[in-house]
Amino acid sequence: MDAKCQLCGGIFEAKRSDAKFCSKCRPIKHREYGRKTDAKRRFVGNCIDCGKPVGRGSLQGQGRCLSCRFKRERNNFWKGGRYKGFHGYVYIYMPEHPRADKYHHRYVAEHVLVWEQAHGQPLPEGYLIHHLNGIKDDNRPENLVALLPKDHSTGTLRELLQKRIRELESQLVAMSENS
Repeated sequence: MDAKCQLCGGIFEAKRSDAKFCSKCRPIKHREYGRKTDAKRRFVGNCIDCGKPVGRGSLQGQGRCLSCRFKRERNNFWKGGRYKGFHGYVYIYMPEHPRADKYHHRYVAEHVLVWEQAHGQPLPEGYLIHHLNGIKDDNRPENLVALLPKDHSTGTLRELLQKRIRELESQLVAMSENS
């Protein structure tokens, strides 16, 4: 059966009754308008969160692209922006904090935040936070001390630990005298 190409106007032998383009024009038409499967995913609008183009298939009535649809609060695994890392430290989601880095996906260590809040200043450059009792998720202000890395391994840490032990022993004595 012969048919007329709608693009070039030439006559071609059609194997199907609904053929519209000759073999030379068919690839051109598909590049311009996409195949029928691409027509289902044509541009519908922009994501309401990030502004990326959203197709009909990924829109699903939410107006969000696939990556924004499952971010933070909309994800089933979201734990309120707080998680415990495999080393035992607790991290808090704070993308605007100066210590929030790409490695931790805009999370900051909770012990750093607690120390900064207790002392009213940012942690000085080069300092580390040490947990006096050795429990990495015990982030009470009295359990945290800022040290330089060289002091972390020297006698300074031992002195701090002994001072803390004396404080706790005096608290125990005071509690036993009151009862």
